[in-house]
Amino acid sequence: MSAIKDWSGAPKFEGATCNELHVETESGVHLRVLQWKPDNEKSQSARNLVMIPGWNSIPEGWFPILSEWVKHRPLIYIETREKRSCRIEGEISKKTFQIPRMAADIPLVLKKLGVNAEECDVMGSSLGATLMIECLQSGELELNSLVVLSPNLAFKPPIWARPLIPAPTIFYSGLVKFIIWYLDKRLKEEGQRIRYRRTLLAADTKRLRLCSLVFRRYKMALDFANVTTPVGVLRASSDTLHDHDDAGILSKKIPNCSLIEIESNQFAHEAAAIPLIENFQRSVG
Repeated sequence: MSAIKDWSGAPKFEGATCNELHVETESGVHLRVLQWKPDNEKSQSARNLVMIPGWNSIPEGWFPILSEWVKHRPLIYIETREKRSCRIEGEISKKTFQIPRMAADIPLVLKKLGVNAEECDVMGSSLGATLMIECLQSGELELNSLVVLSPNLAFKPPIWARPLIPAPTIFYSGLVKFIIWYLDKRLKEEGQRIRYRRTLLAADTKRLRLCSLVFRRYKMALDFANVTTPVGVLRASSDTLHDHDDAGILSKKIPNCSLIEIESNQFAHEAAAIPLIENFQRSVG
């Protein structure tokens, strides 16, 4: 029951009103979207902020920053199709979770909401960051600005996990418990450990398996010649789960890109990160 609660209902924060939507992006695929409107009339006219969380990331992990941000600007939180909140009619397969297919959902959601992407600031984390960069590369989106946290050039499972990924779904509940134990030992940040534990326990195991099979073969193309959106790449030196080199490579390869050092991955989920992120957004317009 707790896993279901993680993926339903409109979170209530002081100073804003939330609307929960399910937006169809292709036949039978309905992404959950949380759309906040500040109570303050002046804040309602602020530029839209769009957030794309990471792989199976549950909203609660973002509550510390969301609860403050929604008071000051309209915010659209889009949950990608691997999450339990996504309503998928019919059979799912590896094709359902191809990275380009998942990335193509984002501009469709914004279009159906009547939102002009070019006037939006966007923040993407991990898988969400990768999908947003894919959107920029494909030319499907141009944004006012994009801030990415822990983007992935590839999704590299540990060597010990590689033979386990193709295991039947029935074995994945045990595998998830082992991964939680592994992350508890590996991750330095307590907040990050708690978030990943909750994320894994709330995941749909069939989708988790299919995504693992698909994502392990992904490798981002490093052609950014046509990308014009200003990009800020957040990098936390204490984050032992994501590859620091990916952030550095992207900051050098993407035109008009800035590398922004932060103290921890958890810091980017806290309200204290808002001034840092908004300073970058203001600097680019």
